[in-house]
Amino acid sequence: MIHILDFESRFAVSLPETHTLLASANLVIHPAVSRVILHGSRGLAGSHRPDSDIDLSLIVDLPPEENLDSVLHEISEMTLSHWQGPIEVDLAVIFDIRNCTLRCFDQTTWDRHFCQLGGVDCFGLYKTQRGFNGRVTHAGIQVKLMYPCLKIWQRK
Repeated sequence: MIHILDFESRFAVSLPETHTLLASANLVIHPAVSRVILHGSRGLAGSHRPDSDIDLSLIVDLPPEENLDSVLHEISEMTLSHWQGPIEVDLAVIFDIRNCTLRCFDQTTWDRHFCQLGGVDCFGLYKTQRGFNGRVTHAGIQVKLMYPCLKIWQRK
């Protein structure tokens, strides 16, 4: 278990209110998480309402496993069960299925030249909120619609 206390310096400067919120929310992640990405209205998109949730993606490095769903569930539940923020976290666990290293999530804006695969259903997604209960497949999820995003933490 990793308790995140130190975020990327750009995060505190760009989004001080969201940084303060996350710094006090007891953000805990599984050791398989390599990066935490912030999306949505509390991120670079701005214009959040007082009751807006906070959209986070946990990018994980996982070898192919027989019990992948079990591991993904453990990763998701570790963060959700420790969350103590005053607002809800909307959490997705993202994993590489195309051997592209998911570097698109390191960018703040979409660049079609950056993604050789087109950016549609090109990554694995696990979610247990908002009507989802496990791995999300063939949903037409587009990377470009997840922008703007901001990498707020990376494993050293």
